[in-house]
Amino acid sequence: MRTIYWLFGVSVALFVSGISFIIAGERTARAATPATTAAAAVDTQPVATVKQIMIGITNPAAYVVYEAVGTKTTAKGIEEIAPQTDEDWAKVGSAAAAVVESGNLMLTGSRAIDKGDWVKMTRDMMEQGQKAMKAAEMKSTDGIVGAGGDLNTTCDNCHARYSRQ
Repeated sequence: MRTIYWLFGVSVALFVSGISFIIAGERTARAATPATTAAAAVDTQPVATVKQIMIGITNPAAYVVYEAVGTKTTAKGIEEIAPQTDEDWAKVGSAAAAVVESGNLMLTGSRAIDKGDWVKMTRDMMEQGQKAMKAAEMKSTDGIVGAGGDLNTTCDNCHARYSRQ
């Protein structure tokens, strides 16, 4: 009778061990799959020039941030400009995100003009875009004014160093 219990215990132990090996193997296979997918996703070819990125993405997006908050003088007097609705704030946040992503594009492939100032100034621009994204998320007009002013400064500094040709 003890032999039967012993055989049953060994069978259960072998079964549990086998299941453990299958689970461990499956986890290893799943861990390897995203790396393969990520490697395939990286295989892209840049087509736009820096100038095209600036004209098509960076400048229009930056102007949305610059013009989101401010004042203007009309026949009625001084008028305050600021996003009023969630949709307005989302547009400002999306424009700020486009500024950040345009920076990523300007650093992709062989677009970086140099590995020094160009990279630093592009990353500065991206940082200001991220600040504007956070300000839009918090619906902070002061945050947009600050981030927009700093973004403008980083753009001016870069354009002074790298002529607009």
